[in-house]
Amino acid sequence: MERSDVSLPKALISGLCMGTADAVPGVSGGTIALVIGIYDEFIGAISTMISTPKLIRTTEGRGTIVEALKLLVPLGIGLLAGYILVVKLLVGKTEAPGILLQKETAPVCFGFLFGLVLASIPEPLRRIQKWKVSHFVAFAIAAGSAAWFVGLPHLQSEPEKWMLVLGGAGAISVMLLPGVSGSLLLVILGQYAVVGQAVTERNVPVLLTVVGGIVLGVITFVPLLKKLLHSAEAVTMAALAGLMAGSLRALWPYKDFYNPKVGPLSNNGNVHSLHWVVLAALIGVMTVFLLRLLGRGKTKTPHT
Repeated sequence: MERSDVSLPKALISGLCMGTADAVPGVSGGTIALVIGIYDEFIGAISTMISTPKLIRTTEGRGTIVEALKLLVPLGIGLLAGYILVVKLLVGKTEAPGILLQKETAPVCFGFLFGLVLASIPEPLRRIQKWKVSHFVAFAIAAGSAAWFVGLPHLQSEPEKWMLVLGGAGAISVMLLPGVSGSLLLVILGQYAVVGQAVTERNVPVLLTVVGGIVLGVITFVPLLKKLLHSAEAVTMAALAGLMAGSLRALWPYKDFYNPKVGPLSNNGNVHSLHWVVLAALIGVMTVFLLRLLGRGKTKTPHT
């Protein structure tokens, strides 16, 4: 990887924002990385670390590893801090559910997230200079797939411990994709509350199992994603925008239940507190513009 243009403060703030997003079912840390403008460097740095056994043999390779760590270490610190703080606030403990799980406050939270993702959709699209039929097809297929994915029924039984490995691997893989939420995958697998409570209650065995799955997911998925971004960026960006559009189904503010342990996160038309929800959505849109300001200074040449 080439020398990173991401400063230490920006890496920390970016990680904090990404961790906050990753903690929420329906929002992806990859979306935030794309809006801020560090997505390509983020994926490149992870790919570099995967290649450490080969790179460490040469002076140039060791320099590449150091550059990757300069981005990933502060980003990781910020991401972990953001995830823990938001999980405590949004999920909470078994006896004290967080604001994302309560009927009184959840619609406003989802309204904010809906506005956040909606305003983020143009970000990958602006990197496509000339649209082709393949781009439209990629967008449509990805949007339909994401809308189907977020509507899948979820498991309510307590997952087996070995299932947490698969959950961790799957969650980190989709977290790296803008628009696809790793936390939502954990909801579908019935693992979201289990992992969230393991974080707040410091359940080390559960956390180590999930981390093992995360390492497995990174090693297997990141090389494929980097190859797609390098060889077919425009089509990949169209598909990522489609994933973000399809994921809006998961973020509709009005649902039958908000706690995955109680029932499915299916949408309904029981609209209430509309003015607060609309205001929260507008704040979500404004947040995207602020994140874009944070990402200024390095522009990406559009691809056809």
